[in-house]
Amino acid sequence: MNVHAAAALLDLGVDVLGVYDEGAQSVSPRYRGKWQTATKIGTAGQISVEKVAAVHPDLIIGVDYDYNTKVYGQLSELAPTVIAAATGWQQIARTVANAVDRTAKLAALAQQLTQQSAAIKSRYAGTLARYRWDILQGGVGTGQYWLYGPGSDIGQILAGAGVRFATGTAQTRGTGNRALSYEKIDALADADVLGFYSNYDGTPNNEAPQLFAQQAFKNLAASRNDRLVPFPDFLPGGYGDALAVLDELEAGLEKLSD
Repeated sequence: MNVHAAAALLDLGVDVLGVYDEGAQSVSPRYRGKWQTATKIGTAGQISVEKVAAVHPDLIIGVDYDYNTKVYGQLSELAPTVIAAATGWQQIARTVANAVDRTAKLAALAQQLTQQSAAIKSRYAGTLARYRWDILQGGVGTGQYWLYGPGSDIGQILAGAGVRFATGTAQTRGTGNRALSYEKIDALADADVLGFYSNYDGTPNNEAPQLFAQQAFKNLAASRNDRLVPFPDFLPGGYGDALAVLDELEAGLEKLSD
């Protein structure tokens, strides 16, 4: 079970016995306690069928990555096995909720997200109308950063709360991101605000410290005006993370409203 599937179960009030070990840094604090106590049943693109068997599961849930699908037959011999399509955390959550018969709980979480988004859009209408945002991750390779588009997980959450996007993010197509070199930092030039993937203490994550140290980045209007908004839950695993993204957005909007 990967982080998304585990987060979906924990959001629904279902404990997990075994999880795929993607590293504690990939798990948000709201899930980390139960994730850490669960048996680790695989790592580095491998699932140990023997370790899965050892926890005696009643149900096995995974996402359709190769390391899951290639052992689907063996897992199915241990317990009913559900493989969710890797098409975003919300679709994974729906598949998981159906599998554990918690669709009413899922609907309540979805409604909470919608209501909180609407409240932010209304409360900060003036600030949201004043600024356009680019959404970025520092990347994991030296010399490049990643821009996330409106169709990405983070982009959809922010758009639902009324965030308007600058050219760099608006032109990022599809549901994921695109990599740009430091020579193209000027792609962020028309952004009034930069939302970035951060650690839980608000410091830049991945290679972002190196990006932020570039003179071209310091020269950006958003940098000069201190309009940098951290999002520790930039890569949401479940509704708990998505709701936290809205809290982080609201904190940023409060700062921008001062």
